[in-house]
Amino acid sequence: MDSADRRRHILRKSFACDECKRRKIRCSGDQSCSNCRRDVKTCKYSSPSQRLSTLQKRLHECERQKADIERAWSIYLPSVDLQHALQTIRMQNNGSGSVVADQRKHKHNLDLSHSTEQPPTSFAEHSNAEDYEFDESLDNSTDGMGFLTVDPHKAGYRGPQSGAASLKFLQSLPLYLPLTSFSPLSSLDDDHDGDGGTTAAAAQRRRSEEFRHLDDYFAFYHPAYPILHEGTFRARVSGALAKPRDGSWPLLYNIVLAIGAFVGDSNGTRADVPFFKEARKHLSIDVLEKGSLSYVQAIVLMANYMQKRNKPNAGFILIGIGWSMALAIGLHREFGMPSTSPFTMEIRRRVWWTLFVFVSGVQLILGRPAVSLVGVNVHLPANVDDHDLAVDMDELPACGTGPTITSCLIAQVNLAKIANAVQVELLTHHLPTYQKAADLEQRVSAWYHELPAHFNLQVPLEPRFDIPRRVLLWRSFHLRIVINRPFLFQSIAVKSNLETSTGPVASCLAAADECVTSICGFLESTDNRRRGLTWYATCWLLTASFVQATCYIYQPAHALAPVWKGHIQRAVDCLGSLGPSHDMALRARDVLQKIFEHGHYLAAPGHIDPYTSAQTTAPLGALWTPSGDQTAFNPLAMGLDEIVPGYAQGSFNAEFLDAAGGLIIQNLFDSSEDRPLNTSSSSMLG
Repeated sequence: MDSADRRRHILRKSFACDECKRRKIRCSGDQSCSNCRRDVKTCKYSSPSQRLSTLQKRLHECERQKADIERAWSIYLPSVDLQHALQTIRMQNNGSGSVVADQRKHKHNLDLSHSTEQPPTSFAEHSNAEDYEFDESLDNSTDGMGFLTVDPHKAGYRGPQSGAASLKFLQSLPLYLPLTSFSPLSSLDDDHDGDGGTTAAAAQRRRSEEFRHLDDYFAFYHPAYPILHEGTFRARVSGALAKPRDGSWPLLYNIVLAIGAFVGDSNGTRADVPFFKEARKHLSIDVLEKGSLSYVQAIVLMANYMQKRNKPNAGFILIGIGWSMALAIGLHREFGMPSTSPFTMEIRRRVWWTLFVFVSGVQLILGRPAVSLVGVNVHLPANVDDHDLAVDMDELPACGTGPTITSCLIAQVNLAKIANAVQVELLTHHLPTYQKAADLEQRVSAWYHELPAHFNLQVPLEPRFDIPRRVLLWRSFHLRIVINRPFLFQSIAVKSNLETSTGPVASCLAAADECVTSICGFLESTDNRRRGLTWYATCWLLTASFVQATCYIYQPAHALAPVWKGHIQRAVDCLGSLGPSHDMALRARDVLQKIFEHGHYLAAPGHIDPYTSAQTTAPLGALWTPSGDQTAFNPLAMGLDEIVPGYAQGSFNAEFLDAAGGLIIQNLFDSSEDRPLNTSSSSMLG
C-alpha cells in the first residue's frame, strides 16, 4: 500500500456515511459502503473529511490519466509536439469570444469520437462524393504529380498539397487567364508492341536490349532505391540461382526492365512500354492471395513506374497493396539469428525503407494523410555495398564511412520522416505558426548538417552516386519551400509587401534560389540528359522557379526583381536543354518564358498593378486561418466572398504555388500547336 492509499485509508476510518451514522453502526468508508449496498440504501457523505478524501481520489485519477494521455500521445502522435498543441489551443481559446467558445464546445461534444483535429474543408472538395471516382484506363488527362489536372472531377481525391486543389484557387485570382485541359502525348494503353520479329536476329537484338536496360536500371535507379540485391538478381537472370517459384518473377523481371528503359533513355522514346505491358499480364487478383518479398518488390516498383507514367491513382492504390503485403509478411519488424540470416534481414530492411520513402512521397504530393510508423522496429539498412553481402554470411560487415549503394536511401528515410511531420502540420493547420515553421525548417537544416561528408557537393563522386546525392538535396530544397510558402501566399492574398530579409517568406525565397542555382549550375556543367536525371531536375526546377515567378509577377518593381528575373531566364534556358529527353521540360520552358514576358509587361511604365484596389471588387482576404499567436480573422468579412462566390469560409488551401505551376504549364497548351511536339511521353516525378 503506497502513502496515498494509506492516507485515504486513514481518512475513511475517521468518518461514516450519513446512513451508518443514523443507525450508529460501523461503516466501511467506501464510496458506496457495504452496509448501504447490502440494504439497498442511498450512501451519502456530508462530512468535510469525506469531501477531502474524494478530492484526493479525483486528483490521483487525474494524474494517472494525464500520464496515460502523454504516453499514448507519444506513441500514436509522435510527430506532433504535445506542449505546442496545448499552447495553440489555449491561445486560440483566449483570443476567441464566448460565442466561438460555445461553438467549439458544442463541436467537441458532437465529435468526441474523433482523435485528431479536423481541418476546414478545402474549396476544391466537391459536395458530390462520386466526383472522386476515377478511371485512368480511359482518361489520360491526369499527370503523375497532380499539377496539371484542371478539372479534378474523376481524378481522385487531392488534398491541400495537391496541384488540383491549388489550381481551383488560382483560377479565382484576377491576374491569371482561364485554364485549358490537355492530354499527354501518349499513354501506357496506346498500341505499341515494339519489335515483333520472330527471327533469330530479332531475338538476339531483344536479348541485347534487355541486358542494356538491366544495366541502366542498376546504374541509374538502383543507387537511389536499392530495393533489390544486384548480384542475386543477375544470378537469377542468368540461371545461376533458382527463380522464385511463387509466380512473381515475370512481374519483377519485366518491371525492372521497364524502369531501366525509362530512366536510361535520352531521347524520350517508349521502349519501356512493352516491358510494362508484359509485367501487367502477370498482375492479377490472385496476387492478393500470396505474400512474398519478391512480390512486394515487384508491386512497389510497378507502383513507382506507373506514377511516372501519368497514372498517379493507379500507382497510389498499387503501392497501398505493396504496403499492406509488406506488413502482412512482417517487413516492418526486426528479426535475428538463427531464424533469419543477416543477408535476408538486410534485404528486408532495404525493401521496407524504400517502400516507406515512396509511400511518404506520394502522400505528400497528392495531399493525402501521412503514413504512420507506429509498431515499426526494423532497423535502417547498413551502409554497405551489394558486393559486401553474401547469402551465407554469419554477420554483416562493418558499415563504411564513404558512399555505398544504400547511403542515399538512409538519408532519404530520415528526410521522409521530416516530410511526414510537415504533411501532418499542413493538413492540420494549413498555415502553421511562425515558430512551428521555423522548427520544421530547423529539422531539415539539422538533417543536412548530419549528412556524411560525401554528401557535400564539393566532394567528387562517380556519377552513380553523384546524381542521387544531388536529387536528394534538391528534394530537401523543395521541402523547405513547402514549409514556408503558405506565408508567401498569405502575403500575396492580403496584398502586403514581400518581406525578403527575414521570416518565412525570406526562407522560402532562399530555398528557391538555392534550388535553381544548384540545378542549373549542374545542368550547365554536364551533357547528361538521361530521363532518370531530367525528370527529377524538371520537377524540382519547376517548383523553385514558380516561387520566383510568382514573386516577380506580384512585385515586378521589387528590389530583388532583377535577381528573380535572372533566375527565371536561367531556368528557361536549362529547361530547353532538357527537352529532347523530357517533353514536359519544353512545355515548362515556354510557360516560364511567357511569365517572363508578362513580368516585363507588369513592370512597364504606366501599367496598373492588377492587385490594386482599382482592379478588384474587394480586397483579397487572408487565405487560411492562422494558428498560434497569429491574429484571427474572417476572410468572408473582408469581402473575399465577393471575389470568389460560392466558396465556404475557411476553405482556402495552402498550396497556391503548386497551382501556379500547374496553371503556368496549362497556359502553354493554348499555343502548343505552334511548336512541334516531341514524340516522348512524360510526366512529373512522383
